[in-house]
Amino acid sequence: MGGPPRPLDEGIQEVHTYEVRVPTELQLSYVHGTCDTTYGSRVHETPEAVVVDVDVRDDDVEICNAMGKIDRIGVTLREPLGRRVVLDSSSGVPLLPQSDVHLVEFQNYDPRHS
Repeated sequence: MGGPPRPLDEGIQEVHTYEVRVPTELQLSYVHGTCDTTYGSRVHETPEAVVVDVDVRDDDVEICNAMGKIDRIGVTLREPLGRRVVLDSSSGVPLLPQSDVHLVEFQNYDPRHS
């Protein structure tokens, strides 16, 4: 926790938001490619922060589109989240709880009615 967060993977933010299900469980919203496979989630805890990561790998395909897909996955904490900050391990960016983010996923957006 010395200094500002620095991007670790070309500044790509993988996990975008989280939701507290119970004090020791988070549901993460993350972005991955449509030709990727999710293998699980990881969490590293300190007294000040919770660092989250989703293990996403490219599928071995010859042709794939460049579209992103939003998915959700859970992580279990050893201790309740409390006032700790949640960080994305790929970018070091602090995450906001889903309840504090509006229109992030355009949940009710339908281009046919715009």
